[in-house]
Amino acid sequence: MRLAFLALAAAAAMAAPVEADGAPIPSRVTGRALAALCDSDRSACIGYVVGAVDAFVATQLIRGNPVNFCIPGGVTNQQLAETTLAALRGHPELGEDNAATIVVVALTAAYRCAPPPAPQPPRAQQPPRPTQRR
Repeated sequence: MRLAFLALAAAAAMAAPVEADGAPIPSRVTGRALAALCDSDRSACIGYVVGAVDAFVATQLIRGNPVNFCIPGGVTNQQLAETTLAALRGHPELGEDNAATIVVVALTAAYRCAPPPAPQPPRAQQPPRPTQRR
């Protein structure tokens, strides 16, 4: 799981926007700041995580890109925040990374979309029955 999470984090980091001169865009909220927020204010933590999810999904849909995770209908916003916080606690090296990216990577690792069903082979068609003449 750790290797998969780190691979997803690396992929997300490579996809992160950069300024024209190649310098990374500064993070408004780091993973460390999000962890502190979650420790001090549960509602604010949930609000940040849900906002990051909604912003990511909206951006992906506007750009015509797939959403990398499939959150089951019964999963609560609290569970999304707990999943994110568990990822932060399990990977303290991500503390200075962009918190919204950590949210997306954590949820992608936790809620993988099921692969599409394999295509079914075409059915053999029955040859037409000869018609009887009278």
